[in-house]
Amino acid sequence: MMIVRALLVGAMVVLAGILVVALDYDNIYEEFVEIRSEESLGRMETFIDLLSEMEEVYSDPKLLTLLADAHREYANWAPDDKKRDHYERARSLAEEAIELDADYGYAHYVAGASIGQLAQFAGIIRSIFMLGDFDRYIEKAMELIPDNHFPFLAMGMRYRDTPWPYRDYKKSEELILKAIEMNPEYLNSYIELAELYIKTKDDDKAADAYFKVLELKIQSEWRAQGEEAKREAEEWLRDNGYLN
Repeated sequence: MMIVRALLVGAMVVLAGILVVALDYDNIYEEFVEIRSEESLGRMETFIDLLSEMEEVYSDPKLLTLLADAHREYANWAPDDKKRDHYERARSLAEEAIELDADYGYAHYVAGASIGQLAQFAGIIRSIFMLGDFDRYIEKAMELIPDNHFPFLAMGMRYRDTPWPYRDYKKSEELILKAIEMNPEYLNSYIELAELYIKTKDDDKAADAYFKVLELKIQSEWRAQGEEAKREAEEWLRDNGYLN
């Protein structure tokens, strides 16, 4: 236990050094990706705290958006009682970044994705009102970063998961398949596609998507998420008779 604590403290010192010595976006983003890959709550908390304390961040749309996405990713793995606050902070920071640079597509994506994740804490009526903001940000992200699969995946999930009459399974399939075409190695796109086919009661297509998850290698920048995707795929395939 002492060794683990020492290693953790050492990692935090290195992280602090990266952020304090120079606010170089590429180096900071690389650290963010490493933390995201392992889904470390402790490291992400420290990353958020250190970046939040630097005044320069709040005048730089790229760093401000990265801080917003750090809150959003943290919320994805955090206990339920912490999720809402971090999603709200992610949305707020991303909207501040958009005010600084309205053409920064990553900020629009983070704002929209945060709203979509916040909708789970809202009632049906409130979530419908939030849908307009989600669409506005994600559609803008699709326009500004057309080579990035995440906005297209997010919009595909929106058409899958919203209630009638806002739901459209055909559009959902088109958008998720487009996201897969853009980045065929990203495992969670196949997970989302499988969930769509389960909703449309097409288990064979869902099985094909889940088998693709088992077939592909885990991307290094999404290690923990990829491991969970493979567990989910294997469990569904076994439970539904597609694996012995």
